[in-house]
Amino acid sequence: MAITNYQVLTNYDNPAFTAPAGSGTAVTVIYITNKTDGDGTIDIYAVPQAGSVGEPFKIYTELTIKARDTYILDTEKMILDAGDKIYIVGNSADLFNATISTIGL
Repeated sequence: MAITNYQVLTNYDNPAFTAPAGSGTAVTVIYITNKTDGDGTIDIYAVPQAGSVGEPFKIYTELTIKARDTYILDTEKMILDAGDKIYIVGNSADLFNATISTIGL
């Protein structure tokens, strides 16, 4: 199992997670923490290696996370091939932090 920490950005410059080369990676849980005293929203994308961020790959739209709260995505496991990416984009800089737990297959 591996843990990745990511400072959520307001742009699509850097993915929160990129699946490494190999037979696949399972995302077991994602924790997204709002570090401030105000509510905020995020969008989450699961993008295949050859794809780019856009509507077909959006899995959460304007998800509101209350002030000083953590949202946990753990109901379903995502299986990623090498090079697949997860993007988490917030509405404000330095508002959110994401911790992603994965396991290689």
